[in-house]
Parts: sequence; C-alpha cells; structure tokens
Amino acid sequence: MMDQALPLTQSVQVERLDHVRPGACLLRPRGPFHARTGIELMAVIDGQRAHALELLILDLTEPATFGPVALQIVVQIATELRRVDVELRLVGSEQAVGSPLSVAGVRSLFTLHGTISEALGAR
Repeated sequence: MMDQALPLTQSVQVERLDHVRPGACLLRPRGPFHARTGIELMAVIDGQRAHALELLILDLTEPATFGPVALQIVVQIATELRRVDVELRLVGSEQAVGSPLSVAGVRSLFTLHGTISEALGAR
C-alpha cells in the first residue's frame, strides 16, 4: 500500500502516499523524541511542502514514550501546518498519545487514528 520509502534521516522515515491520495505524506519518527527529532521533522516537512503537500500523517506508534518533548514538537508541527493550510492526522493509541494530549489541554487540536489506513480514509 505504501510508496517506496524515501531515505531515512537520523530519526524520521518519510513515505509519499500520492498513489493512495495525492498530496499525502507519511512520517514515522524512530526511537525516542528529542530536540534533533523535532529539527528533522520540521526539515522533512519543509521539503515535502515543495511537493504539493496537502495531508501529513504522523505515525506515533513506535516511539517508546510520548513525553513533553514529543508533545512540544507535535504542537509546533500542528501550528506550522495550520499556518500553511496542510492537514495533519496523528496515528497512535489513545493511551500513549491521546492521554498526554488531553492532559496538556491540546487534544482538540488533533485528529488521532489507530492505524495509517484509518488516517488515510478519514474525511
């Protein structure tokens, strides 16, 4: 179902999903979230915007913990994408991702899906 993966940065895997939905891209952070992860995610997003990015799916199923650094990074990404009119959908569990978002008071800013397929199919 996925296009061939683009090169893996230090901590982010990028997959274009144009064959499923034009303008869609999947980002998968790998390993723990830290400042470098945020820098790499923002750099990848900036690069993808040059390819008519309309939908960004951020897969948060792998990181071991979704702590304060990850929360700050995801809020920053959401803010930037809203500014340039790109839709963001998160993939992750309610317990691991949804609960920290709720505790931080930012849950309403995000659409959270259990799988990549659900995120792609959502309207």
